[in-house]
Amino acid sequence: MSELDWDEEFIRDKEEDEEIERAIVYLVNSFQESGGNPKPVILHSIRVGMELYDRGYEERVVVTSILHDLIEDTAVKKEDIASEFGEEVSDIVEATSFDSEIEDYTERYKDTLNRCFEIGREPVLIKAADTLDNSNYYHKGDSEELRRNVIEKMEFFIENSEPYIGDELIYRDLKEQYDLVRDRVDVETD
Repeated sequence: MSELDWDEEFIRDKEEDEEIERAIVYLVNSFQESGGNPKPVILHSIRVGMELYDRGYEERVVVTSILHDLIEDTAVKKEDIASEFGEEVSDIVEATSFDSEIEDYTERYKDTLNRCFEIGREPVLIKAADTLDNSNYYHKGDSEELRRNVIEKMEFFIENSEPYIGDELIYRDLKEQYDLVRDRVDVETD
């Protein structure tokens, strides 16, 4: 299944919605037990999932997008996710997670995206929705360096994700959002 046209109606079956709700409960419980990120990551993760849900993406994409920050921001391990949601979901969550051993911001982000590109379309869709949601806050970066990094991050993602999602509405929306963010952030890039 792919992204729906905006004028199509889409109703999921009960089992899909129940699995998506199970992912939300798992997300909330995981953050309550061990979440250390001071940002509202639960809301962010739900928004990312609902972005893809509302666009009609398949259940696994929605479930994985809801869980995408767990390895990065909680004590949850890949194996925990695999036992609850399966290997494919845990592989994608791992791919969308930063490698904390990479200290440089740009290198860490590029490493994450390259792991997503290695797997294919699903993690790239999740990173697109993740980037769309995060981009609403990029102009609040507290330094020009941070604002420049987020613009470069978006540029890198857009340039490299086209082969995977270039025909999808979310890609077009990401490109439009990039133009808005670049104007709001107002920094010079190389």
